[in-house]
Amino acid sequence: GRWLACLGLLMASAWLQGCSSRPSLPGPSTAEMKRAALAAATDPNTWLPALGAGLILATDRDQAWSDWARREQPVFGSAAAARRASDALLYTSLGTALVSSLWAAGDVAGSTRLAVQVGAVAATATATQVIKVGVGRSRPDDSDTLSFPSGHASAAFAGATLTRRNLARLGLRPTTRALLDAGAVSLATATAWARVEAGAHYPSDVLAGAALGNFVAAFVNDAFLREGVLAGGVTRVDVLPLSDGAVLQLTQHF
Repeated sequence: GRWLACLGLLMASAWLQGCSSRPSLPGPSTAEMKRAALAAATDPNTWLPALGAGLILATDRDQAWSDWARREQPVFGSAAAARRASDALLYTSLGTALVSSLWAAGDVAGSTRLAVQVGAVAATATATQVIKVGVGRSRPDDSDTLSFPSGHASAAFAGATLTRRNLARLGLRPTTRALLDAGAVSLATATAWARVEAGAHYPSDVLAGAALGNFVAAFVNDAFLREGVLAGGVTRVDVLPLSDGAVLQLTQHF
């Protein structure tokens, strides 16, 4: 879709940022990648929308809810307006991730952080397209067979996840950070719902996209920037037997 053009601009920005400075971080180990993947999969922002999509599919409510949204247009008023809004909201979500990435660089050079996060969005886009082609679900408006999952939703929620990761590094007051986090998620949620009103996706499509976007973005960001579950390095837990019992040993590797 057209949002891929926005991804291209983000990639170009990351490349230009790296022209003058090319710092690098060592790649994650297999153990670190496993930990980051597990943390991303068990994040409520991943499994809750995935569960919601599964329940909608299991109860066969997709068609009824899609028909209602297209008929009533409760938020955007028309399919055309919803389609335009979905694009604008998506660009805003990705743009917010871009700006906050440079703002939150900290001890990681801005070009490195930006490159990793653009890579996260690119990985989300690739995974989304592969699944779309493999599933081959017709859209509600029958325009093609690339309905599941929603690319707008996956990209918007990837942007929201990256924005939230960036905000966590800024030392903001808890109330301020909570409000900004909520704003990032609200942007992504509005993007997803706009796709339903536009007739481009069923509700399960956008929920699956939300789960996919959060998972891929959290995994790539945390694995390659050593954040989230990897922020403090790798912790190893060992139980050492003693003659009269055992001792629990925690080893922190930085």
